[in-house]
Amino acid sequence: MRKKIKAEAEMVVVLIAMFLLGSSIELANCKYMVYNTSQDIVPDKLNVHLVPHTHDDVGWLKTIDQYYVGSNNSIQGACVQTVLDSLIPALIADMNRKFIYVEQAFFQRWWGDQSDTIQQIVRQLVSSGQLEFM
Repeated sequence: MRKKIKAEAEMVVVLIAMFLLGSSIELANCKYMVYNTSQDIVPDKLNVHLVPHTHDDVGWLKTIDQYYVGSNNSIQGACVQTVLDSLIPALIADMNRKFIYVEQAFFQRWWGDQSDTIQQIVRQLVSSGQLEFM
């Protein structure tokens, strides 16, 4: 239990730091190409629209528990909990990112394990339109 609380506290610190730093992170020395992630159409260029979303069929090849914690990967490699745990910091890191989450059975299980702080951050992401449910 203490490890979980410590890990959660560390995640909250990272999320807050990412939120506060936001766009002030310098990209000048970045070895990756910086892309225009605005929603504007760029004339004379191919405009590609990606719709990041989940598609984890509840109970398709593995049990709900196996999908959620990522066990029995000999059938299929999937760990829904990791997707959800990494989703929130990714959305906070870039306000232009959006994500659609579909499988409520998994989300409800994950939600019940989160602190009040993480739940409040998720509520803010939903309010801002960065996180949607379908």
